[in-house]
Amino acid sequence: MRLPPNCAEEIGLLQGHFLSAQNPIANADQIAGEDQAMRLWARPDVQSARKRIAFLWGLAYGADAPTEMRPSFDAAIDEYAFNYVLKAAASDAGYPRILRTFMPAYRWFGRNVPGARMGGDNPDNCYRLVGIEHTGRYRLTVTPRNAEPASTTFTLVANYGTSKTVQTLDADHAVRDADGGFQIDIHADPPGPGENHLRTTPETKFLFIRDSFGDWNCETPYALRIERLNPPSHDPISDDEAARRAIDAMVDDVPLYYWFTRLNTGKPVNTLASPIPSGALGGLVGQAGTQGWFRLADDQAMIVRIDPAGARYTAFSLVDWWYRSIDAETTLSSITGAAAHANADGSFTLVVAARDPGLRNWVETGGRHEVLVINRWQGLPKTPVRNGPSVLETRLLPFNRLHNDLASLPPASPFERETERARRRAGYARRIAE
Repeated sequence: MRLPPNCAEEIGLLQGHFLSAQNPIANADQIAGEDQAMRLWARPDVQSARKRIAFLWGLAYGADAPTEMRPSFDAAIDEYAFNYVLKAAASDAGYPRILRTFMPAYRWFGRNVPGARMGGDNPDNCYRLVGIEHTGRYRLTVTPRNAEPASTTFTLVANYGTSKTVQTLDADHAVRDADGGFQIDIHADPPGPGENHLRTTPETKFLFIRDSFGDWNCETPYALRIERLNPPSHDPISDDEAARRAIDAMVDDVPLYYWFTRLNTGKPVNTLASPIPSGALGGLVGQAGTQGWFRLADDQAMIVRIDPAGARYTAFSLVDWWYRSIDAETTLSSITGAAAHANADGSFTLVVAARDPGLRNWVETGGRHEVLVINRWQGLPKTPVRNGPSVLETRLLPFNRLHNDLASLPPASPFERETERARRRAGYARRIAE
């Protein structure tokens, strides 16, 4: 794992862009983008669109939604809509700025920023977007801070739903300078010799950056700066234009994202299919994944055994019926391969349950009895390890059999569980450190 130079000047802190020596997300672009997004969110036309998509989503879900989830529907619609407002605030390719999204609600710099979770968001990820157009020439400067993320990808996408991939560059494949940093040139021409390059198409809308953390407490997002190298052909877009973009995209993408939810809810309950490449479904190129949904009583647990297959990053997470991560900053609703206790053969045995089983590798449902499941493998080796990524077992067990049937899984005392929660809260707090 590469470590960057411990020098604020080298990452541009003294240039006025980065506002925190510890958290590269705390920067001038992020604050400006959030401010515009909150202005847009207050507009009557945006709120009218939010009501329209609530109607459309309600029609799509029909009577399928669990009764216990219905009180949270309006909050989920708010997050879906605000996600698109943030995307619109990041969409001006003539004057590019990098903006984080897909976060739960948070407070920093004296402001309350609404939540923007949707689409099966991964709680291990820092998601960032910047507007890109085919006529532009851009240079992205990437600088490590502390320990690097377990997996990072830079993807050109051709829609606001971020499901149409144009091209992807994995940070592990980038040509780096002596201190571990690198630059990516983004334009329509073929790459030059030795150049980290992403080639645009006329349909390109955004550069979509995903930092995936195996360990929340030490891995840190890359510090990013983007520069447009040729002059823009237009003035900065107005709030009116940004609102129009947000409204059009949030309405148009309802069918797309309902289709994504059906990748989970359309499968037989309490099963997980064999992993398939996520790129085939509009997900991350270079990732394998599997989806499903579980229905559990209070005295039941689902046992899931996973082969990480040599992946650089493996994660298992639960999302609610509205396809939002489940309060991951306070709830143990996800687990990474780096955090899980491994079996002797390298596999992971996970215990999914609404209440604490008193064992390691608990993935909690946050009190929910019906949850959607997403398992991800990223950074897979070129030569498959064993049979490649796989779900080795899914088994429903009553609580009174857990300790006998899972004798190889270490116990977790109440003190150890609280320590685990405290570590999770501290890791999440790093994301909103000022």
